[in-house]
Amino acid sequence: MIKNVKHYLILCLTLIVLVSLVFTGCSSTAPDSKEEVKDNTEAAAGETKDSGEKTSYTIGFSNFSVGNSWRVQMEAEFKAEAEKFKSEGVIKDVIMTNSNGDISKQIADVKDLITKKVDAIIITASSPSALSPVVEEAMSKGIKVVSFDNYVETDNITAKVGIDEVEFGRKGGQFLADALSGKGNIIVLNGAAGTAVNEMRYNGAKEIFAKYPDIKILGEANADWDYAKGKAAVENFLSAYPQIDAVWSQGGAMTQAAIDAFIAAGRPLVPMSGEANNGMLKLWKANVDKGFDSIAPSSPTYLSASALDVAIDALQGKTIEKNVVLDVPVVTKDNLDDYVKPDLPDSYWNITKLSEEDVKTLFSK
Repeated sequence: MIKNVKHYLILCLTLIVLVSLVFTGCSSTAPDSKEEVKDNTEAAAGETKDSGEKTSYTIGFSNFSVGNSWRVQMEAEFKAEAEKFKSEGVIKDVIMTNSNGDISKQIADVKDLITKKVDAIIITASSPSALSPVVEEAMSKGIKVVSFDNYVETDNITAKVGIDEVEFGRKGGQFLADALSGKGNIIVLNGAAGTAVNEMRYNGAKEIFAKYPDIKILGEANADWDYAKGKAAVENFLSAYPQIDAVWSQGGAMTQAAIDAFIAAGRPLVPMSGEANNGMLKLWKANVDKGFDSIAPSSPTYLSASALDVAIDALQGKTIEKNVVLDVPVVTKDNLDDYVKPDLPDSYWNITKLSEEDVKTLFSK
């Protein structure tokens, strides 16, 4: 009996020692283990946060045409701005498309950019209405979309960037109304039919002309902002109308063509509105001594670069305006000498942010 009690006591003491060792071990290791888990959790959260925040983006550029010198220079302005962002590590890649005026192709181009999962799309639309659905599709995929120059109709968009195109038209219209003292026969040279810019500019001019009942519009032509088409249209007008007192033109190349057509026909030069491209400004300068006067508001070719700036701001979470309206630069007889560039070709557009090196590269081709 005593022997059994002795064995029982030894067993109890042994168990007490073992339990004590176990708890001592737990109390010494538990805080370290807990701290280790916390550190690992924080490290994992940090990695997720870093990897979840994009700092370098893929940008899509959907252009509908490079069919005139403005659009060629506009595209160059975009490329120059994109290269700047690339050098800063903000842009990783740029995918550029051109539909050559084909609405269906531009829709397909934007769909392809969506498939390629670009972060933002910069678009100048061949049709305000036809491109709206695919822009809305891009927005639904979380892609930022910025429309410039020729806008899409939809308001389901990140931003629209441009000048006040209606005001552009008003400026030319008011210049002619003042030059004619509110009375005379005019012809109209419009851009590409159906484009937003064309409609807005002409609407602005018509607002002004509506205030002057003695101003008569003899005829209108859509010359697509093109020199050759503009000249052909003016030649037809000159043949049809013995008295033309002024020309409202919404494009520099078309105004240049009108000046040449009047001179070739032996008709006296009349007041003409235009746009700030070098061919028009050089011809204006050459005929100042003959009493010729004009006005040249501008939709600057750097609109594309400004649209890219807005897209990057949006991607970086900055607050942006839905409608970004830039000032309308205007060349008049008072500042003509500041803008005309006799050493550059007619196709150069004088309101630009391109560096001298970029200009030389573009116009040496």
